[in-house]
Amino acid sequence: MNSLLWRLAIAQFLAMQVWFNFSAVMPIVEGEWGLSPTQSGIIVSFFHIGYVAAVFFYSFLSDKYNPKYSFMYGALLAGMSGILFVFLADGFISALLLRLLSGIGIAGIYVPGMKIVAQMAPPEKRGAAMGVYVGSLVIGSGFSLLVSGMLINLTGWQGVILITSCSALAASAMLFFSNIPNNLHIEGKRLNMALLKRVLTKKNLLVNVSYTGHCWELYAMWAWIGPFLVYYFANNDVENAVSYGNLTGSLVIMAGGFATFLGGKMSDWFGRLNVIQLFIFVSIVCSLTVGWFIEIPIWILLPVVFIYGFTIIADSPIYNTALTEIADPDIIGTALGIQSVMGFSATIFSPVLFGLLLDIYNWGIAFTTIGLLTFITPFCIWLLRRQLTTKDINVN
Repeated sequence: MNSLLWRLAIAQFLAMQVWFNFSAVMPIVEGEWGLSPTQSGIIVSFFHIGYVAAVFFYSFLSDKYNPKYSFMYGALLAGMSGILFVFLADGFISALLLRLLSGIGIAGIYVPGMKIVAQMAPPEKRGAAMGVYVGSLVIGSGFSLLVSGMLINLTGWQGVILITSCSALAASAMLFFSNIPNNLHIEGKRLNMALLKRVLTKKNLLVNVSYTGHCWELYAMWAWIGPFLVYYFANNDVENAVSYGNLTGSLVIMAGGFATFLGGKMSDWFGRLNVIQLFIFVSIVCSLTVGWFIEIPIWILLPVVFIYGFTIIADSPIYNTALTEIADPDIIGTALGIQSVMGFSATIFSPVLFGLLLDIYNWGIAFTTIGLLTFITPFCIWLLRRQLTTKDINVN
């Protein structure tokens, strides 16, 4: 299991280089193609829409067929659409369509990979295994922003997109040559109301709504922590504020890579819901306070933002793990797909609300509002505890 886990984690890391590569080159292509910020935002949103639209179907297929193929073909599509972007994209419509394809490709990676990990890791080690796998997504996403920013002056925007897209092709090749057992799926299930009823039980829904609240906070923070830090450094008259802010923001995101492993491991020891509550409350406190820290010394701010970056992602693999232990074994792929759709749908809206509040008010109001709405997660965890039985002891 260890060798396969690390192979999946490395493959996911490579594929996730596609995630933020357009965001990194956005200022340049806006100038070249005459895009407005609104058009650029729509292009970014269509990547997310492609992900949400496709992830459920990949997940359902991973219950019918070996999930290896969803991962492999998803990475292939993400890589090929990126290469086509380099040679064919020349404006708003072409960029939008090709980023939509990239989102559809990336959707084939995360959830099918989770199913492989969940069904090959023993229950007493599943939290830690999921933490490693989710950590590769976190580090990969953050590294995508970091490496793209480093390469752009050397290769231009085309080189950034080409190199990061070829990384996704390498991930596809890794899965092609990996031996994933064929017993990780159930042949012949059909998507129907009976199946959905089994997936949408009360316990499953409470886990998923909790996860949605977590994603709401996480992706608003990930989207805006870099601009917040750029503003902080500029407000405090630091030279090269843009460089320092983006570098610090990428490090804050990547710090979460270890956090997911630690959070998953702690959930193996202390129970899934106990650890979720610990980390979600700390991250909410950070959301409620960090936006008001524009004037405080940097030696106080930096520990706060790194604690924020650590705790806001540490519980992420635990929602996935808890669902695999509550849902029926033969529908895990479909259940994880619905969880991902619910969670990621929130990520389309929370960064937009944050920006709207920032335009009207300030950083403090924006971060605080995101944190207040995240209280849906601990509330659902409290309700879930009341639904669990003695057989759910590790979840509780």
